[in-house]
Amino acid sequence: MAAVLNPVPHGGDVFAAARELGVEPAAILDFSASINPLGPPEEAMRAAAESLTACRHYPERDGESLRQALAEQHRLPVDCLLPAAGSTELIYLLPQVLRPRRALLLAPAFGEYARALQLAGCRVEELIWQPGSPFDLDRLLAALDAETDLLLLANPGNPSGEALPRQLLLALIDRLPPRISLVIDEAFADFCPSISLLDQVSRRSRLWVLRSLTKFYAIPGLRAGFVAGPAAGIERLRWRLPPWTLSVPAAAAARACLAAADYRRRTLDQLPAWRRQLCDGLEKLGLSVIPGAANYLLVRLPEDLRPAADLVAALRRRRILVRDCASFSGLDDGWLRLAVRCPEENRTLLAALADRVGKEVR
Repeated sequence: MAAVLNPVPHGGDVFAAARELGVEPAAILDFSASINPLGPPEEAMRAAAESLTACRHYPERDGESLRQALAEQHRLPVDCLLPAAGSTELIYLLPQVLRPRRALLLAPAFGEYARALQLAGCRVEELIWQPGSPFDLDRLLAALDAETDLLLLANPGNPSGEALPRQLLLALIDRLPPRISLVIDEAFADFCPSISLLDQVSRRSRLWVLRSLTKFYAIPGLRAGFVAGPAAGIERLRWRLPPWTLSVPAAAAARACLAAADYRRRTLDQLPAWRRQLCDGLEKLGLSVIPGAANYLLVRLPEDLRPAADLVAALRRRRILVRDCASFSGLDDGWLRLAVRCPEENRTLLAALADRVGKEVR
């Protein structure tokens, strides 16, 4: 694929939109960033605020307290885990340790994967998987040539939200040539925990799992995530990670998030109904929706609503942000990604879309 060394487009730029529209950020309704609609756990915000008294000191060098909390939460050896300032930091660090020559990405996918690999001197190929189509393990394996030494995929996928079953991924691992490292980005797996392979990293020498703490716990402004992998590889990562990368408030909030069991239960109880509400409303407006397992939906626009950029601009003028997916490999100008938000906010988006398509929301 062509080099993508320029900055990658993303959703969630609430501050830029607020400046452009002359409003406060709180006036923006953001469906472009896939963040838990419940907002941050109260205990996480309280922990971050209380930690400010310690900001006169340097943070822990490697986030040791969070590392230990992650080990206890996920029942993994502490030396198989490394926290950082968001999983994106680790996406850029991993290629420096794995040193792949040729990587295969399952696309459409998060744009930072290809950029991080190419900046590390890796040749990147993409296997385009049309959203909504059945997954074919044999086709994926056939795309791995003799030079491929890294396979990277997201589960659930972004922007599709589709989740690959755990057993299918275990079958993939068993059939991968031993030279190939498998990196699975589970940034949104907390929304569908049964698919996770975190428990496998201590027994699979070529498996790496990336996790975000900012999506499920709604703390993207604090930046916290981690990687799980083989202990020897984690140690090499640790020595390449700059010291003090995880701030005191971020680490405090992240530890509180891990202890927020009631918050996790409420999210997993409520989100499916809110996702169904948004999906049903979109389909009644004539939009096609890819059935996903996470907290966002990939939507196919009818011809009369394309290009997506026009609809994005119209909604932006109404202080509603959505994600144009034209920048994703394999998708054209007819796709949007929409975060699932609370019912009232979902209705606001549906009403704005109904005005655009000339239909009534029921």
